[in-house]
Amino acid sequence: MTSGGRAPGNKVGTGERLPVLGRRSDLPPRVRNLLEGLQQHAAGWFQPALARTMTEIDGSLFRMAERSGNSAEQQRRFEALRAFKQGGTSVQQRFHDHLEADLARTREPAPTPAAAAAWAPASLELVDAAVLEEDLGLREIAGKADIRNGQALHAYTHRFAVIAGSPVPSIEEVPLGPTRITEAFRHAVRDLDLDLEHRLFAYRQFDRAVMATLAPFYDRINTWLGSQRVLPNLQHPTFRRPDVAPPADDAAPPADGSRAEETAAPAPAAEQPDSELFGTLRDLLGAKRRAEGTAGAASASCTPASRDDLQSVLATLQRAPSTPAQQARYDSEHFKNTLLVKLRRASPEGRPLGLGDEDLDTVDLVGMLFDYVVRNVREGSGARSLLTRLHVPVLRVALGDKSFFTRRDHPARELLNTIAETGTHWFDESDADPDLSRKMQMVVDHVSANFDGDVGVFDHLLGDLSKHMQLLARRAEVVERRNIDAARGRDRLEIAREAARAAVIRILQATIPAPRVRSLLEQAWTDALALSALREGPEGSEFKRRVEIAENIARRGVAPLADTPDDEAVRQELEGGLRQVGLHGDDVRGLVDNLFTRAPTPAATAQLQRIDEALKDKPRLGGEAAPITPPRAAPAPLTPAETEMLQQLKRTPFGTWFEFVRNQQGDTVRRKLAWFSPVTGHCLFVNQRGARVDDHTLEQVARDMARGQIRPVVMEQGSLIDRAWKAIVGLLRAPGEAAQAGAGARP
Repeated sequence: MTSGGRAPGNKVGTGERLPVLGRRSDLPPRVRNLLEGLQQHAAGWFQPALARTMTEIDGSLFRMAERSGNSAEQQRRFEALRAFKQGGTSVQQRFHDHLEADLARTREPAPTPAAAAAWAPASLELVDAAVLEEDLGLREIAGKADIRNGQALHAYTHRFAVIAGSPVPSIEEVPLGPTRITEAFRHAVRDLDLDLEHRLFAYRQFDRAVMATLAPFYDRINTWLGSQRVLPNLQHPTFRRPDVAPPADDAAPPADGSRAEETAAPAPAAEQPDSELFGTLRDLLGAKRRAEGTAGAASASCTPASRDDLQSVLATLQRAPSTPAQQARYDSEHFKNTLLVKLRRASPEGRPLGLGDEDLDTVDLVGMLFDYVVRNVREGSGARSLLTRLHVPVLRVALGDKSFFTRRDHPARELLNTIAETGTHWFDESDADPDLSRKMQMVVDHVSANFDGDVGVFDHLLGDLSKHMQLLARRAEVVERRNIDAARGRDRLEIAREAARAAVIRILQATIPAPRVRSLLEQAWTDALALSALREGPEGSEFKRRVEIAENIARRGVAPLADTPDDEAVRQELEGGLRQVGLHGDDVRGLVDNLFTRAPTPAATAQLQRIDEALKDKPRLGGEAAPITPPRAAPAPLTPAETEMLQQLKRTPFGTWFEFVRNQQGDTVRRKLAWFSPVTGHCLFVNQRGARVDDHTLEQVARDMARGQIRPVVMEQGSLIDRAWKAIVGLLRAPGEAAQAGAGARP
């Protein structure tokens, strides 16, 4: 099975040489010249178109990275951008090589059975979740191009049949057709280091820049082939493609074949990818039922209800009020049984109604989707009740529009995903935004009351909810930025205060100053030192000068300041520093004048007492500070496991989400690591709204991580609905795989 979501048919290894036209010496000269001409037209057309694609990918990824909600997501965007930049040249070369290889296989000898098996698509790969998604995206792109260029492709396939000397190929198989062009781009980006999300993103950009502009290319090659006498008189029919066409030759266009073909009307190509994926899901679901022995049990004795009857019953269920207890006990099987009972009650006498096979499969698949989504929301939360109320409207959409299963941008699918993910991460916490709760409630109420088949209701509400979410995200970003700035400021202040405290402790341990001097150094002068360290750092000249002043007055004893130049410098520095930390000018002068006096006058004594009280009541720089004492004993050393967690934590990028276990029942709450200081070890964790939560240090978090109380959140790729479908495909495949394993074990 291929990895990374690559195409089943794209099995050319990196080291395998693709066929080239220059080595096809067995081709007739005219055929070879025509193929080389097609190659030259393709190279001239696709080279600038592919360059536009790569430019748009680079620009879009850069903008997406700048708007990323967290650093982990931003890093993924930049890694994808780097991969495209590094592989840009090889992408274009590999794309053109693949197109040439398709042309070079024209009139190729029939492959051996082993070679045919190597190139044949593997059916099992179609149900691999990643392959299924990538195939679906490319089929949708090619299908739209088929529709847009139907007439030109009809002419081109007939003309290419002349070149190949074969029956008219299907549009999916013809070289330079939309399907083969998308396969060439898949081959071109195959070796880039991209996850599935960014690979699919590249396909969408390729669709806009290349596939949507193919009409002039097909007109050009049709005109050129006509000028080369390849069916020059071929008339374009008025339909998209033939189902059956007679073999063409190089002499003349089919005389009557075109007219006969006009009676064939194939199914629209736009529905083909949707029906294929839905058919795959139905096949898997049927295999699962057969393995469980439940196939056909639900509706064997009932007449399938018409789509109108089914929609009518579902509309009644949609508008019926449900109790909180019913919403809390959500179960898709219980819902299906309720629906079947309602259908039987609505049946005319003697004709019990049930679900047809396709409708039953749709009900089961949507039920499995909601089972998965609801399980991902905390039990008892308000978001769970909102999701259960969306079950019926979403089911009604899926019954009438199978693109719900295939289109990532389907309005009903996007609205369901937005409410599910918003409810999971925003709606369940005690500090959730009440405006968001009301908005989500309003959206679900509106869907329940007003949806009656018009998917535009979902589209309108999705736009409204998305705008509200963008507003909340911007508001949270502003709040988070303010909290980060405040945390950095507190950290710088603490570093400065610690440097000041350390300097004063060293001085006090080396001297025995007078009590008033000691009090001054421990309080006001420590703040003055911290202020200097905050402005210039502990290595700044002002901080060093004030440390020298502290050493001077601590050693001075009872000698008062004199009129010498040195003492005058001490006086000025003392007065300047004390004023900066908030002491009144008169108090500063009185304190400095009487700082070393053993027997001050009564007036001076009264002034000093008042100054002492003022110093005691004066707010400290940055709030209350711990008393100047020798540092306490260090905490217990970290264990090896805690040390490993600490090192891992220090390498964790800002913006990483963590789960905190908050009670013995194992309930968790999500917090984002917005910032940490590698110097002090302080961490800032914020909630979804950007608000600061509990204070932590790196060591505390590392200890809790080692005990399993805190763990990083694994950011899963893709939306919740996409992950749900992957899980459902895996669940449906399980019985078949088990059966195959059992069959292989038998002799």
